[in-house]
Amino acid sequence: MRAQLTIVGLISLVFASCVEDPGPSALSRTSDPQLEAALIEDGASIAEANCAACHAIGRTGESPNPRSPLFRVLLSRYNGDMLETELAEGMRVAHAPMPQFQFKPEAAAALIAYLRSIQTRQPGQALVEQRCSRCHSVGQSGTSPYPGAQPFRSFGRRWGREQLREALRTGIMVEHGSAEARPPMMKLNDREIELLLDYLDTIATAENPAPAAP
Repeated sequence: MRAQLTIVGLISLVFASCVEDPGPSALSRTSDPQLEAALIEDGASIAEANCAACHAIGRTGESPNPRSPLFRVLLSRYNGDMLETELAEGMRVAHAPMPQFQFKPEAAAALIAYLRSIQTRQPGQALVEQRCSRCHSVGQSGTSPYPGAQPFRSFGRRWGREQLREALRTGIMVEHGSAEARPPMMKLNDREIELLLDYLDTIATAENPAPAAP
């Protein structure tokens, strides 16, 4: 309880002012269960207050701003320790209208602890949720949110494994959608391609097999 009150007291200062010369913080990594629970609770509050208007900050749901990454897959793209340091030093992001953020080290640590607690465990699942789920059904069932977007479970009916690998490496021109709202070409790096193929293996069934190897 004392640890929790201490952290709550520290985090309550986050909105009052910014630090002038912050250093990297290791607070987000702790082996103390009470301290970890307090960090996660405070991080959730910080995310709700500062980020929920644009980002999906929970374990489910889509971001209100389509350009804002889902929090549950964020650490598949960014190193948590580096992100913690950047939040403390002052982080400027690519998507509008998010301003530059600068948190006190304790608040940055709490936010990263919260992010670590909600991450999707499978990197391939994190990838397809982040990059593909706004248009495609990416699970073993369900209808694609965007009409004409092929469900991932049926990829094996159309693509062989090497064929899909090469197409993703070169860039697949998206075939669905109206011209004025067409998504950009889908192009992945080699690591992302292997993660996607591994994920397709996890959702394969006898009725909908994964893309076959040659």
